[in-house]
Amino acid sequence: MFAGSSASHRLALAAPSSLGPGDLAGSNGLFIAFAVLAVVVIVWSGVRDRRRMRELRAHAAACGWWPLTADQPVPGPVASAARSRRTKLAFAAEREYPLWLVWHRWTETTGTGENRSTKTHDLTRYFLPLGPGFQDVEVVGRTALGGFFMPVRGVGTGDPAFDKKFLVRGLGEQQAVRLLSPELRAAMLAGDVPAWQVSARVLISSYSTPPSVETLEPRADALIAVARMLTAPTAGG
Repeated sequence: MFAGSSASHRLALAAPSSLGPGDLAGSNGLFIAFAVLAVVVIVWSGVRDRRRMRELRAHAAACGWWPLTADQPVPGPVASAARSRRTKLAFAAEREYPLWLVWHRWTETTGTGENRSTKTHDLTRYFLPLGPGFQDVEVVGRTALGGFFMPVRGVGTGDPAFDKKFLVRGLGEQQAVRLLSPELRAAMLAGDVPAWQVSARVLISSYSTPPSVETLEPRADALIAVARMLTAPTAGG
């Protein structure tokens, strides 16, 4: 009985040695390959981002945008955004209205250990001064689910389709309702112009993606279109 037990014990102890030198070498090789691939991906991403940045700067300059510097006078909301440590780009331009663009990028890390994850966020804002007489307000998008269960939130505009998709809120909500002409509401519902807000008499549109060669001018044109409708002589009745 003791002999059988001893043999079984020796077999049990021998089991962990099933991985030979060749298997260990293969495992190490696979780890090195993944590490090299990760480095290649990081380097390639950096090269791609730098190329896109050069292309964007060149395109912006060709379209009449110039880098915003600290000595240039700008409205308060623009100055505050440009001073942020998250600022990646700050541009200015002159159309029928002065325009500014500020792009923020930052990363957030959540969790710990194996559950730790990092996410990159972008915030691109366009700024356009409206002048005196405009109160602070936001016109923000609503979710389809929210619009289904509560067709109107806040003051409402009297336009059922618009009120299901957008919420007007802030000190200037009553003024905004008057300024949201049928033309402007239709353009927002069609996606031709963005949701917007007014802060310190500055019209602002926001995007959760970085600026690009494709979006730089169309987004500026869309904000100008909003400004035209808000300042039209017939706006607000």
